[in-house]
Amino acid sequence: MKFSEIIGYDRYGTVRELKTALNHGTLDTKDVTLSALGFNAPAWVAASSMSILYAITGHRAPLAILIAYFFPMLVLAFSMVSLTRHAPSAGGIFTFSSRFLHPNVGTILGWTYTVACTAVTPMCALIGTEYIQALCPSVGGVLNAKIIGALMILGFFAVSCRGVGVTAKVAGTFLIFEIAVVAGLGLLGILHPRVEGLSLASMYSLRDAGGLAGIGPGVLFGVWMLANFDSAINYIEEARVPVRTVQRSMLLVLTSAFVIYSLAAIGWQYAVPVDKLAAIVENGNGGPISAVANAYLPPSVAWLALFVVITSAAAGLQISSNAAARTLYRMSEEGHLPAGLGVVNRHKAPWLATALVSIAGIALVWWKPLDKIVWYYDVVTITLVASYISALAAFIVLTWRQQRLVVAVLLSAPALLAVGALAYIGYTAGANPVSPEDLYNAWYMGAATLVAGMLIVIFHRRGNEGAATENLEAS
Repeated sequence: MKFSEIIGYDRYGTVRELKTALNHGTLDTKDVTLSALGFNAPAWVAASSMSILYAITGHRAPLAILIAYFFPMLVLAFSMVSLTRHAPSAGGIFTFSSRFLHPNVGTILGWTYTVACTAVTPMCALIGTEYIQALCPSVGGVLNAKIIGALMILGFFAVSCRGVGVTAKVAGTFLIFEIAVVAGLGLLGILHPRVEGLSLASMYSLRDAGGLAGIGPGVLFGVWMLANFDSAINYIEEARVPVRTVQRSMLLVLTSAFVIYSLAAIGWQYAVPVDKLAAIVENGNGGPISAVANAYLPPSVAWLALFVVITSAAAGLQISSNAAARTLYRMSEEGHLPAGLGVVNRHKAPWLATALVSIAGIALVWWKPLDKIVWYYDVVTITLVASYISALAAFIVLTWRQQRLVVAVLLSAPALLAVGALAYIGYTAGANPVSPEDLYNAWYMGAATLVAGMLIVIFHRRGNEGAATENLEAS
């Protein structure tokens, strides 16, 4: 049996129709891939994360990204490819957990994934605002930042309500700019190096990095950079060939992000000494992107380094709000949340769910402004870790149900190791925070999210029991 058959790759587009009120048959593989890659947000992730990765691993940043790509992220991707074939729906994490673990677990983890995507929405708005203010100092200030962030969320709420076709076009347009700059500057560094004496082989030397123990922290950070490829699942109900489109897109998004970040991690240190890149504090000035752009671009166009971070943040904002809304929509359609969240407008967009996510995003922009950005990192990290672990657990259950003993063992082993790696990321998010005052915050917020999901289960169950009692009395 071929590996593609084992993981359930829908090679011939067998699954053609899905039960949905969304705009079915609108998106092709390119549209879904660009939209999901927009959620990965290469430019602002590179701006905020690459200097930290250099500080952790030095010249071995490309090696950390390479290891993170193959393990655990590729394992997670193949697991989701299999799950998507057997449980296709817009609310991927929710559906996987509901069908292969337990319906109540599905509600809790669906809510957890929604919280992750909802937190990304204001985080992207704040990052975009920071760079807007850097480009236009006249609109600086904390109050203006809150206003700009809220306007960004409102603007993309309006775009999302126009339907998934418009959403995909806007996200794809933004993505072109950021990929061209992030990867293009990396290629410039490789083709026209300004730093002498660097060896590509040494960048991938595990021995020079001090072994797995030395590169481990960088690998964990690389996992964070490569995350969010799974947002492609949220568009499955609007794809022309649902399962095959999403399966292809998830692998394409993850691999594209790996290539983009690898080019940047290699090429940027050929342009600017790695110790200088590691010392750059990202504060709205473009971070390492700006430093590399200044090395190659004339001053008249160096502003592009700031501009692409804005477009990157905008794309991430839009796609994250859509991911949260589509999860709420699917949970509503399956009877796990109030029916109103499944309402769509004339463009077949889940406008009410999108509105709630946007309102929550605006509230967070005002409650947790830019100086609280670590709070967003903690929330997103811990909730995504919980979501991904649940997907891997669902894959393991599915594997043991469908495969022979030997195959089940072989497929479950890397999935279990991936669970361990992700669990360790969740542990380090709380035990080793960016700031000492944020010690254990990620754990607290993760626990609060899970408790909130449990309360949703309890209240929904009581509501159903009350409705059943009323119907019985009426009859």
